[in-house]
Amino acid sequence: MNIPLNFELLSGGFKTKRRAFGVGSLIVLLLFGIGFTAAGYTVIRSSIIDPSWQRISGTVVDSSKNVDDNSTTYTAIVSYSVNDMTYQVTSSSGSSFAPTIGDTREVAFNPNQPSQAKVVESPGTMIWLWLFPVIGVFLIILAPILFIRSVQRSRAIRNLRVTGQKLSGVIVDVQSMGGNNNTYKIVVAATDTNGVVQNYISDSIGGIGSIAMADFQKHPIPIDVYVDLIDPKRYYVDISEIPNLTPQRISELIHEAANNHIPPANR
Repeated sequence: MNIPLNFELLSGGFKTKRRAFGVGSLIVLLLFGIGFTAAGYTVIRSSIIDPSWQRISGTVVDSSKNVDDNSTTYTAIVSYSVNDMTYQVTSSSGSSFAPTIGDTREVAFNPNQPSQAKVVESPGTMIWLWLFPVIGVFLIILAPILFIRSVQRSRAIRNLRVTGQKLSGVIVDVQSMGGNNNTYKIVVAATDTNGVVQNYISDSIGGIGSIAMADFQKHPIPIDVYVDLIDPKRYYVDISEIPNLTPQRISELIHEAANNHIPPANR
């Protein structure tokens, strides 16, 4: 069967593979979680005030600026006086807005050592500070959950390829998952065991390789789907062929699928 194809540079482009949450992703997410938790704990601990310390009103006299990764944060420097002696203390939290010189801030100081002091952070600021360790703990819990789910999905895919009902389908759509991470899903139309044409959505895949330059609406690209006979909602769209979808390979697949009477693509 000689079907014209509209392709160019099919051997190039992104490599296509299933987006699995592997050991590398597990480690990265755990490190992020640990980093957020440690940073939050450190800042919150530095903001905790000894109940024996005295409190006094101070004045913002300056600010320190920190530039990091194209973002700038400002930290207030507050002046306060005890027994006719003037001291300065830097706030433990920063903001993207420079503090207004002359604003008042509450300061807590050690009565036995007045130079030892902390700026009393507002309740709203403390809530934001608590978000860091909360997010960190959430990531630490989420990482192994995603890893276990990915491992379970990999096992399910292996089982489906062995015990599932193999259906011959064609690509009818490519869905971008948004963002800049080059993640897609392909939609495959295939006739199920009851003779009904169903759409099957693949797992997330990194890059779409040759499919990006294929006119699959006019020239259907065959893709196999493995369906669990007991629970048809459990299936796997076989993306293993996608990295090798050269014009010659697609012609071979179309020829093979034509002999198996694949369903036509949606027009």
